[in-house]
Amino acid sequence: MDAEALARRCGFLRRKPRKIPIPDLLLAFCALAYESVLSLERIAAMIGLAAQCTYSKQAFHQRLSTSIQDFMASAAVSLFGRLSAPLRREGYFAGFGRVLLHDSTVQSLPRRLAAVFPGSSNQRSNTRAALKIQWICDLLSGSLLQLALSSFRRNDQAAAGDILSVIKKGDLVLRDLGYFSLPVLAQLHQLGAFFLSRFRPDVIVRDPQTKQVLDLLKLLRQTGRLDRWVLLGHEQHRMRLVALPVTEKLANRRRALARNNRDQRCAPSRQRLALMNWQLFVTNVNSTLWPASVLAKIYRLRWRVEIIFKSWKSHLRLRELNCRSAELVRLSVLLKLFYCLLTTRCCDALSALDSPHQQLSLLRLARTLGHCGVLISAILLQIQPAQLLAHYLAQHAYYERRSDRKNFAQRLTELSSP
Repeated sequence: MDAEALARRCGFLRRKPRKIPIPDLLLAFCALAYESVLSLERIAAMIGLAAQCTYSKQAFHQRLSTSIQDFMASAAVSLFGRLSAPLRREGYFAGFGRVLLHDSTVQSLPRRLAAVFPGSSNQRSNTRAALKIQWICDLLSGSLLQLALSSFRRNDQAAAGDILSVIKKGDLVLRDLGYFSLPVLAQLHQLGAFFLSRFRPDVIVRDPQTKQVLDLLKLLRQTGRLDRWVLLGHEQHRMRLVALPVTEKLANRRRALARNNRDQRCAPSRQRLALMNWQLFVTNVNSTLWPASVLAKIYRLRWRVEIIFKSWKSHLRLRELNCRSAELVRLSVLLKLFYCLLTTRCCDALSALDSPHQQLSLLRLARTLGHCGVLISAILLQIQPAQLLAHYLAQHAYYERRSDRKNFAQRLTELSSP
């Protein structure tokens, strides 16, 4: 990766670096990624260590802008988006180039940041603050294709079209119901890509021959299940609709969750509650390649992204952010994502060596590497752990020199003097 060229394309670098080479800056960011709560002092010291020079927190503060977010997001894709060798696609994935997962996770923030990262509002119109991480990856290889930060208000349906910027002919896209958008699904089909998505039951369903509107609930009560090509929406997009029955226990649990939704605008209709007896899928993959019986199993692989997000938040400190300003929030998230992505990629690489009797757990690996951040930083910086500890002690263990306030040792010395 040409880090300097990438920084110029993102607008982060406008002239030749005078003191800190961009590769050294990126190395420092990777070494900082495991930190719990970042500070400007800590960041500046690590940059100085990577570049083997002195660097002040004031100098780094002047570089904080939205361009650094674009640079770091692009750097993450460059670092974790390429594979050393192409993967073999077998079985039900044999006909696809990549299997793309598109999902998001939300991190709550202090309410004072609501103007920059507006979240949900309660009945009293009090707005919370929350940040959303949108991410697109190849499920089978773990390679990252796109990473973006936004406020909570940009919901998943608004981000549904983001996939079009990275899609290639022959790709398969797996997404949950939040990303359901018929126009985007139709565009994926036109581009020669494939998709599997949950189906939204309020969409108009028509028979492809007669163009008559179908009563989906009535049809399912008669047949028990469904697998047919239909026309969806007002634009009448031709897609394959599959309905598979679920257990009564699962259907009742779904209905209970729907009824208890805090957002009263989402109160379910009687028809929607009745349709919860089935799993509803929409796809453009032919039944000769994917029989209806395997759709639920394939879609269940999407749960992998939930495990990834859980490993980041539970073991890799993604929740521990510097929230003093919006710029530091963005920087903290992206720095931590470097370490999260490194851990996820390590898991994918090591899983390729798994034996039939022993498979690697991403959650356990994340918990292990979460305790080894200092060692990994030393490896990245090519120094001994003792040297890194000495650096931390020299840079962060002593009082700053301040004329307006005396520290404990100074006060004790004054009182000890005659």
